[in-house]
Amino acid sequence: MGFFSEVGRQVEQFKQTASAVAADNADYWCRTCESRFQTDHDECPECGAATVEARPDAE
Repeated sequence: MGFFSEVGRQVEQFKQTASAVAADNADYWCRTCESRFQTDHDECPECGAATVEARPDAE
């Protein structure tokens, strides 16, 4: 495998891991599409629904 292919694979793996950890630690979520995020929004940035609320297990 070439150097750039290997680096690209590692970067993609890091991005996926970072996204998963961020979602697990998010304080807010959308009841409609179940997206998770760190800051409160009036509507979901993913689907546009007005069903954003604090996660009950968020501290």
